[in-house]
Amino acid sequence: MTVGGRIFAVIAVLFWAVLPGFGLIDLSTMFVEESFFAEVAALETSWGVLTTFAVALPFGWAAFRPRDVWPVLALLWLTTAALLVGALLGFSLGPVIMAGVLGAMSLGLLWSARPAGTRFEPPRLSVDWPLLVLALPALPFWSAYAWYALDISRTTGSEPEYWTMGIDHWPVQGALGIMLAAASLLNALWPPARALLGTVLAFSAASLGLSWLLGPETGGSVDVQWLAIAALVWGLLIALRTPGLPSEPGTQPSKRRLNLRSTAA
Repeated sequence: MTVGGRIFAVIAVLFWAVLPGFGLIDLSTMFVEESFFAEVAALETSWGVLTTFAVALPFGWAAFRPRDVWPVLALLWLTTAALLVGALLGFSLGPVIMAGVLGAMSLGLLWSARPAGTRFEPPRLSVDWPLLVLALPALPFWSAYAWYALDISRTTGSEPEYWTMGIDHWPVQGALGIMLAAASLLNALWPPARALLGTVLAFSAASLGLSWLLGPETGGSVDVQWLAIAALVWGLLIALRTPGLPSEPGTQPSKRRLNLRSTAA
């Protein structure tokens, strides 16, 4: 990735996590009892989880690991698709705008990676059975979480009560559930993406579970204590199974050449 591409990725992090994405700001609402959004803290948290962990974090990943761009793009495109499905099933136009902006920014990231010689390699699928076991209950749970939010989105009509930048939060929460369900399965099947996907899934589940515990009766919460604890435990298990960061492609051969020269000397 070019230097300009890495700068663009950092700007994208600020765009989604700070302004105008409000990711970190909405994440913080779960800790503020006396605020305008106190009644919908869990709903605000879901917006913050999507824009911070599913969008801003991958852009930051690309900035600091520029050769590891394909898992980043896969996650960004998965989130873009989830937003479009959320818009369709939630009868809301707002997520389409988010998807359009995110899709355009991901294409910019793809373009910046081309001059650096980043090569596309077909996904090498390999099942991680413990992760697949974790994904199996996650699929119906996150799907139900999404469907609940999308059902509310459909009933609120064209005048959403809770929004950011004019975009209703409910279909975005639905998109988050769709993304988490799909990413859970992809995490179990695609080894090169496990470090990124595992990080995103662990942070997302932990943040949502904590918000449900802190605000069980707030809008967007599952309002079931054992489900909140289960989300925390699930996120912890994902984190424990997430591999460490490997050395970036292209660095190891140069080290070997250096070692060979040292040995020859």
